[in-house]
Amino acid sequence: MRSLPEPAPPTLGSTLLGYEEKLDMWKPSPLSSGLDTVDTEALDGGLRYGEITAVAGANGTGKTSLAYQIIASHLIASEDGDVALIATTDPPLARLRDILLRRLDRQAWEPEFRQSGYVYRKEARTGDPSQDIQIRVTSMLERVRLSRVFDFPGVAGAIGEFSARLDKGENQQRDTAMRDEDFERVRAAANNQGITEKNSLMSETNDDTIKRSTVADLNAPIHLPASMIVIDHLANVVGPMMTKSQTQGHAMLMSCIRSLQHLTRRHNICTVLVNAAVGIRRQSTQYLRKSDDQVSVFNSTLGKPALGKLFSYLIDTSIFLTILPRSKEDAESAYGVDRVDSDFTRVGVIEVLKDRKGSREGRWSSFVIAAGIELRSVQ
Repeated sequence: MRSLPEPAPPTLGSTLLGYEEKLDMWKPSPLSSGLDTVDTEALDGGLRYGEITAVAGANGTGKTSLAYQIIASHLIASEDGDVALIATTDPPLARLRDILLRRLDRQAWEPEFRQSGYVYRKEARTGDPSQDIQIRVTSMLERVRLSRVFDFPGVAGAIGEFSARLDKGENQQRDTAMRDEDFERVRAAANNQGITEKNSLMSETNDDTIKRSTVADLNAPIHLPASMIVIDHLANVVGPMMTKSQTQGHAMLMSCIRSLQHLTRRHNICTVLVNAAVGIRRQSTQYLRKSDDQVSVFNSTLGKPALGKLFSYLIDTSIFLTILPRSKEDAESAYGVDRVDSDFTRVGVIEVLKDRKGSREGRWSSFVIAAGIELRSVQ
């Protein structure tokens, strides 16, 4: 009679707690949106690692610019961290280059503090750093791994390739750990529990105990360089799949996002999904009023993120971008009886619709985009 395989040993709650504590200890600081006021007012410091953030909005609201600002923040903050950019359209990489050049140039000309005795004085920087900035930008762009995909299986395949590369790096570090002091520490801990090496060789039961202890320790998280995943215009490949079969499309989307969720949390990745918006109907630049299924706190904002409610349950943070009139006078020009469709000033609004941790939900901030590469505060 064929025997059944031995079941896997249970994992203790203390082991899982230690796993989570190590992940939190290694988690990098949140990534900036490129504008301090947006980080402070809406994002509570920025986008967190170890979470999936969806950035949704209609065309022209600045969602791609925001995603590229976050990529730039990651590349600047992490010297060896890479980015997996999965694009369903032609990615404007020249814009990412210009954003990096602008951000680094701004940092290079910021005054620096120099010590003079017991006093630190702020002094202007000297020299021309432009050549060094060009070299740094080139080096940063080499850490961006671009994958062009045309359907949903392509997205899943690109995620799988990135996951395999991270697992390979993790396994290499685990092999090193086994050859070094970590393996000896595990065996010493087993011996302290009364399981000696002599007894383990004589007793199969004791040997299995040592193996389980070793495997449990070697399955602990490994500290790898910070990584980032950006999927640009996800709705472009999910939409046709939903049109063909909504039930099958939702099932495939759920399976893919759950795998991405596990990957994001296991490796402390900052994952950004750029999504579209639905339910926005405009005539020229005219803004329509509130609808029954509105998700925004602003009455003049129509629409909601695409891909349905199920998608919002699978992510950690949902951000919605819109364009609104800047002032009361602009609102009267846009919505009043004597409105003039094009005669008012617009600003971008970033709004947090959902936050799994609850600290940012309902918060918002405004911004303007200068030259397509810089977020600026509304004056």
